Amino acid sequence: MKKECIFIDVFTDTPYAGNQLAVFPNGSGLSAEQMQNLAKEINYPETTFVFDADKSKADFAVRIFTVSRELPFAGHPTLGTAYSIWELFSIWTDKKNVLRLETKVGVIPLQKQEDAIWMTQNEPEFFDQHTDRQQIADLFDLSADEITEELPVEEVSTGNRMLIIPVKTLDAMQRAQGNVGNLRKFFDKTLIGPYLFSLETVNPGAKVHTRFFAPHIGILEDPATGSAAGPLTAYLLKHNVFGNEFEIVNEQGIEMGRPSKILMRGRKKDNKYTVQIGGKCAYAGRGEFEI
Repeated sequence: MKKECIFIDVFTDTPYAGNQLAVFPNGSGLSAEQMQNLAKEINYPETTFVFDADKSKADFAVRIFTVSRELPFAGHPTLGTAYSIWELFSIWTDKKNVLRLETKVGVIPLQKQEDAIWMTQNEPEFFDQHTDRQQIADLFDLSADEITEELPVEEVSTGNRMLIIPVKTLDAMQRAQGNVGNLRKFFDKTLIGPYLFSLETVNPGAKVHTRFFAPHIGILEDPATGSAAGPLTAYLLKHNVFGNEFEIVNEQGIEMGRPSKILMRGRKKDNKYTVQIGGKCAYAGRGEFEI
């Protein structure tokens, strides 16, 4: 059995930047073990597999794998899979302006707006706040006083539960490195990973600078993390960092040499949150695997 896949870069319009993704347009006939082996062989941050879905609920179903495990949801694989269905594959005859992808956290609607694709993530859930800043700083070989005191370290989910960590300066962000041992002890299957952010940025057009470390799930560092940008959007709304409605640019991946541009749109009204994450994609190539 042969299976085709394509390779794209997400949250960029330039090949070989942004976050890498492999997409298999036809996952039928593959077991979970085979999908995991393919993801491990390709060795990208994530690999996705597209399946038919109940058309009354979704247009397609998608399963998402890192090199070490399956994820219930992830941002850049969902957005990149949507781009592939719209622009590269011939598997969707309808090709409407809204595409519904079924993930293990529910159906995610995606919409084409001008030259970007936007996904609407789930209503946010807010969990524990962590007050031991030294423990948090030790995850990244930073000092406790480099973690902002004016904003909390907080667990937030819009599909995946992330730890949002405010860092004071761009310099501290650039010096941060994932302490593998400490990260593996701190995070579990419930809490996916840490998303560091600073209001100091490299590019003047960006409003936040971010980094994501997750060696405990096979990702040493991620160049663009849409499933963490969603929780960050909700966090910024909750704590009124940019007001009750905003659309901003999040820069990520600069330290890795894979600069990414994540569009973040948030709105809070009557204690209801709207969280949308957008971006562009670039085609990088295609391949075929013998199963």
